Amino acid sequence: MNLPKSSIDAVIIGSGAWGRALAFTLSRNDKKVLVQFRNKKPSKKEFDLPNIEFVNDISEITSLSMPIIISTPVSSLESIGGILKNNNILNIPILLTCKGIESKSGLFPTEVMSKYIDINNLAVMSGPSFAAEVLKNKPTAVTLAAQNEKVLKIFSKLFHHKYFRVYEAKDMLGCQIGGAMKNILSVAVGISDGLELGSNAKAALITRGMVEIKQVGGALNCNEKTISGLSGIGDLVLTANDNQSRNRRFGIEIARGISVEDAEAKIGQVVEGINASKGLHLLAKKYNLNLPICNKVFDIINGVIDPKSAVNDLLVREQKQEFI
Repeated sequence: MNLPKSSIDAVIIGSGAWGRALAFTLSRNDKKVLVQFRNKKPSKKEFDLPNIEFVNDISEITSLSMPIIISTPVSSLESIGGILKNNNILNIPILLTCKGIESKSGLFPTEVMSKYIDINNLAVMSGPSFAAEVLKNKPTAVTLAAQNEKVLKIFSKLFHHKYFRVYEAKDMLGCQIGGAMKNILSVAVGISDGLELGSNAKAALITRGMVEIKQVGGALNCNEKTISGLSGIGDLVLTANDNQSRNRRFGIEIARGISVEDAEAKIGQVVEGINASKGLHLLAKKYNLNLPICNKVFDIINGVIDPKSAVNDLLVREQKQEFI
């Protein structure tokens, strides 16, 4: 490590596309960053940034006392949480930037991590933010939420920039609901576009999808304003309408008759909507929620029904009032 440990401002666990974007944002803000990678060390082309160091062994970060940013998929949180706890990293601010729901438990990222780290040391970041655009200095706005004001300010100060505007909030769970469910709903919109159902259908899916997000938020006592903000409607509008979204592209592929496994392989990245749909299915059962669009995405992913039949099922449902 060339940078002195005392000079490091933050540690990023995960060197994928979003990890690179976050490292770029911190480097642009004149912060010195240590990036932990899992398999192959990123190339200079991937991380052509000043003030960046790399480390492979996650245990090497345990001697540091700087804020930690986790940019891995949700499925990695259990193992990371265990490592942090075993190395007595209990009172360091930790920012979770993954968007999803754990497939086997129905838990959101903070619920997983709080089994190992005090919730008052956790923060979450979400919102409409494609990594490729962040890396090109395109204007981006995100929601940063934490219960602890001190933790909130630490990460807000690290990241805020005129090209990466940070809006602070307290509703951590509400922030995560929008980020997770937009992945599932983007798969639905991708299926609609893959079947060439038109712009009217897309608009209806996005709007009725927001109703489903609000249902889940209501069941979990979240602030409805959070759902209507950047982490909810903002992220859904982005990922449902742009092919930079891997979830949307995945939906297009399976609408064309490609298997779930082959479609995910073709995307070449983690499609969080797959596991999120499984986790949400558990939540819907637990709280007796009626989520017709998300339920059909779950059925399609699990081979219960084909995309065309799923669309037909949605269209022939009993007529209802828009607002209850």
